[in-house]
Amino acid sequence: MPRATSNSAANLERLVIRISSHMAVLKLNIIDPAWRPTLRFGIVLFLTALVPVYIWQGIKVYRTRFETLLEVLSVAGCGWQMFFRMYFYLFQQDRCRQIVQEVRDQRTVYGADRNPRMEKLFRAGTKRMLLAYRVIHLMYGTSYFFQLGPLIMPDPHKCNLPLALQLPFLPPDRNMVYYCINYAHHLLLNTIGVFILLPMDGVLIVALLNICTRIAALQLLLEELDAKLGTVQWQQTAHLDAELNRIIELHIDTKRFARVIYETYQMHFFSMFSVLCFVICMCMNVVARDPRSTLIPFGLASTGQLFVICMLGNVLYIVSDRLKDSVYGIRWYRCTVSQQKRLLFLLANAQPEIVMGAVFIPVTMTSFVTIIRAAYSYFTILY
Repeated sequence: MPRATSNSAANLERLVIRISSHMAVLKLNIIDPAWRPTLRFGIVLFLTALVPVYIWQGIKVYRTRFETLLEVLSVAGCGWQMFFRMYFYLFQQDRCRQIVQEVRDQRTVYGADRNPRMEKLFRAGTKRMLLAYRVIHLMYGTSYFFQLGPLIMPDPHKCNLPLALQLPFLPPDRNMVYYCINYAHHLLLNTIGVFILLPMDGVLIVALLNICTRIAALQLLLEELDAKLGTVQWQQTAHLDAELNRIIELHIDTKRFARVIYETYQMHFFSMFSVLCFVICMCMNVVARDPRSTLIPFGLASTGQLFVICMLGNVLYIVSDRLKDSVYGIRWYRCTVSQQKRLLFLLANAQPEIVMGAVFIPVTMTSFVTIIRAAYSYFTILY
């Protein structure tokens, strides 16, 4: 058992190190308390601040061709997401460190080092976190396939570049040097976008799955309490007060942690929903006019990002909804009156499900289906 415990802790630490290493690519490793801004960070911040300039330049260059202009707006949507969400690294460093530290401390808080069943549960939770982070890493990594667009499906309307963007004063159609500079610039923007959003969304995914694991741990503690209630005499359960109080305290702490995630990522959710909805609609508009458009993979990638976030939000909603059944399902009628009152408060506080929100819309699969249905209706009207 000590070896399994060691492996579980090592896997969790490996996940944190992986997220830190991806942050370190752009010198944005805010998980490290000793992190300080560097020259590379300043360059990244400067290039991110130029996103509105790139967008305006693209609109001026491609305003005469409607399909290419829509592609500019689609790319601009992802650029705006990167621009607005950069405040995570600028102003939410303490929140990021707090979230990561609480994820690290989860095993100790719930006593996984003393309970084999709890250790097994948290070991499985860590594996899910690793898998989810690898999946989102793969999703963001596939964005580099857009750089192969000029080779697979060259588009002379955007000078055979991967994206419908041009550097000011360096038109790529003038000579090969300018073309190579613009192509390298697109590759640089893609790299910055991936390594800004990947660790940020990685911390979010880890946090959401961690809340699910904590709720599962509460259910396990309730099962163990129920087993003990079944072996004692009727209402002779005063010796179980400490265990019941611990469950209540852990539930309060879980809801507090969920509130921290909600407050940290609420505007991020809003930015993702608004921007990705816009991008999906623009992609639908382009595809309706040109089914062979190179923007199809771009639209699929945006849809995939929205799907992953909504799916995890929906999993959290379902898991939290089950907790109240676990509270009511124990042999509460065997408890003392004092314990029954505490269980009643626990049941009442478990009633409202934990739901992440994007200001005006919940982050659930219902919202995802609504958005896709609206986008499909928009596509059918255009087509």
